[in-house]
Amino acid sequence: MRSPHTRFSFIVTLLAALMLVAGGDVNAQDTIAGIEHWVPSVSAADGKPLNLFVWEKRQKDIDVKEYAKGGRVVLLAHGATTPGSLAFDFQLSSKTELTYSLMNYLAERGFDVFALEYQNYGRSAKHQCGICVSTQVAANDINAVVDYVRSQRDVEKVYLLGWSWGTLTAGLFTMQRPDKVRRLVLYAPPVWRGPREKAPTAQFRPVTVEVSKNLFEPQATDPEVIETFVREAVKYEKAPNGCYMDLFTKMPVTDPKQIPVPTMIILGELDRLTPINQPELPGFFADLPNPDKQFIIVPGAGHALIMQKPRLRFFVEVVKWFSLDQPGWRMEAPGIGPR
Repeated sequence: MRSPHTRFSFIVTLLAALMLVAGGDVNAQDTIAGIEHWVPSVSAADGKPLNLFVWEKRQKDIDVKEYAKGGRVVLLAHGATTPGSLAFDFQLSSKTELTYSLMNYLAERGFDVFALEYQNYGRSAKHQCGICVSTQVAANDINAVVDYVRSQRDVEKVYLLGWSWGTLTAGLFTMQRPDKVRRLVLYAPPVWRGPREKAPTAQFRPVTVEVSKNLFEPQATDPEVIETFVREAVKYEKAPNGCYMDLFTKMPVTDPKQIPVPTMIILGELDRLTPINQPELPGFFADLPNPDKQFIIVPGAGHALIMQKPRLRFFVEVVKWFSLDQPGWRMEAPGIGPR
């Protein structure tokens, strides 16, 4: 028979696990604050200063100084087309038991979460050189935002997540400044080698209904999600082609052997854009030098799994990964519980 202390510990652990898994969006507006930031960076077109838009989500009742104690600060890097505030803080007008916002999910679990938008994307400053916004330029923008967040939150390092092309921008940044990254998530990484298509000649490409729908596998996605996402995405009208110059003609742009921080790779089983059967993927994972690494495939999910039916698995894995080095935390089945 369990002692009262053992039964109490079991109940506390179970409740903590349930709190990790549960993810309501109904009262998020009452508990989660959204804050706009404008961060200086350098234009790839002419070298002049410009401002990047950064969106933050955190709990209203937590003093920002508390985040410095555990270093629970996250930066999210978007992909080739969808700006960070839409990709990582997606909202439906109808209320759901489980949020579609990774930012809300992380914030509800005690993280201070920032999503940047590279130059020429979203609400960040624009210029006429779309081809200029290469992976390296976006990595420079990440560096500017990381330094801003480090100074604002008094932390030495941040947790970093990149989606799709964002795995290249975040990966390249981590190669160059591993001293600023605690743990890394590469979500849906393209890892192929060699040219795939002709180099784009236009500076920008249109963000159309068709392009936006192509992010989703219909069998994995609620129709309302696709409809709402497309309606919001096309408002941005165009996206720069620097990312496609790199993806089509200059791969690989990252070297896993030079990513020394703990790294998790996570993909959806149904992903058509960065599929799980990329021939280079096993070798990429094997070449990551830090033994603290994970490779996860989410069943029934695709490229936009962050907004798809199996998103809870993704959310939980990200929270776990960013919690493994937190003082006083350990793995518990089925989630994470405090010591």
